Amino acid sequence: MMKMKNFRMTRSLQILAAVALMGMASSGWATSWALDSGCATSSGVSTCATSGGISLTVQAYSTSTGTVAAPTTGTKFAAAQVTQNGTSYGLGVVSSNEDGSAPQHTMDNVAGTDLIVLHFGSAINLSSILLGYTYNDADLTVMAYTKAGTPTILNNTTGSFTAANGWTSVQNYFTDAGSPTTTDVAVTTNKDTTTYSSWWVISAYNSGYGGSGTGDALADYVKLMTVAGSTKQSSGVPEPGSLALVGVGLLGLLGSARRRKTAQRAALAA
Repeated sequence: MMKMKNFRMTRSLQILAAVALMGMASSGWATSWALDSGCATSSGVSTCATSGGISLTVQAYSTSTGTVAAPTTGTKFAAAQVTQNGTSYGLGVVSSNEDGSAPQHTMDNVAGTDLIVLHFGSAINLSSILLGYTYNDADLTVMAYTKAGTPTILNNTTGSFTAANGWTSVQNYFTDAGSPTTTDVAVTTNKDTTTYSSWWVISAYNSGYGGSGTGDALADYVKLMTVAGSTKQSSGVPEPGSLALVGVGLLGLLGSARRRKTAQRAALAA
């Protein structure tokens, strides 16, 4: 009788482990990255705090040209500065013809188009964006780079973000953020839930990228406070950390079973 109970306990633990592993293998791992206070910016590049075991670096580009006194609009992207301006509103972009004052400390499409490049340590599906600060309007273009290697943005134009060049899932998101200033505007980037990439671009809206729908003519000023996404468990193999957690749980159950068995033997011997 005791052997039968032990067999049932062992079998139950095996089934529990199989169910847990199947559950982990069937879904990705969701996480988010804070851009308001979780990033350290140096030489125009931001290195953000690792989240869910995935690192994130941020760079900025802009087609803005000219000077602060005489701003002009260019056609090719040049390196720009990622700016934080405090720890409450997130990351923006300051280009060569901006002085960084409000609202020019944002990612905008006035006298040129600003964009922010997100480079994750692993491929993710970008699921949402929280805008910590908006001014006037807050329309966005979002896209993923799915070719191997590193995307080339420097000296390219908005028309270069094509499938032939490795850019997919070019989507426009039109957000009525209100005027003049709004904070904490959530944008759910759910038009594509199947594309996974370690390279994502978020830009102030520009029809030159293509993408679905046509936005209005209002100027867009935004700062990125949080981005969120999930990984894809395509291999069906759970992450090592999750396996460890399952292992700890099963060891606990086995320990309980052994203690119960010891107690039962002691009771029978009494």
